[in-house]
Amino acid sequence: MAQLEANPWLRFIAKIIFSAGISVGAWVFFERLNRGYGPVGLLLVSMVWVRLFPRDILNLFSFIKRSAYHSAVHHWHGKYYSFDGRQIRFYLIEQTVWIPVVDLERVLVPKIVKHELQFLEEQHGKIPEHSMIGVTEAGLLMLLKTRTEGGHTNYKMIRFKRWLLTQALENVKRLPKSAIKNLR
Repeated sequence: MAQLEANPWLRFIAKIIFSAGISVGAWVFFERLNRGYGPVGLLLVSMVWVRLFPRDILNLFSFIKRSAYHSAVHHWHGKYYSFDGRQIRFYLIEQTVWIPVVDLERVLVPKIVKHELQFLEEQHGKIPEHSMIGVTEAGLLMLLKTRTEGGHTNYKMIRFKRWLLTQALENVKRLPKSAIKNLR
């Protein structure tokens, strides 16, 4: 008995075994009373589970909520900006800003074509330390040059370029070194 009080894991396992035994017993008892009433026995015995595991049940729900939040937004956390409601991630790696092509495809008009990316050469490729394909800041400005100058000017792309140069890139570059480590 002293071991149960000293070790919380043993106490937890003992409570699980006790609750499982009561649950099986209730299922069998109610099934014998009337076939198909086993779930009613489990429902009645659930009060034992709630009484024995209140903190564990609350922690389980908290864990589920944290896990859902983490899986939904963690990969974006601290790495993105939003333009017209579309999220764009920025990675500052060795003083070079990288932007994933997937994020740019949601914003750029007209869509990025394969030969445009080939034209960028070393300004395009796998983002260091990540598994995504991206373009550097210079590569993105080259892509925007064709979309904002000349006869095919698009007002949305002019706004995007202005936002990029005045807000997003400035903020990414001036982050303190401690924040840069957290972005990776």
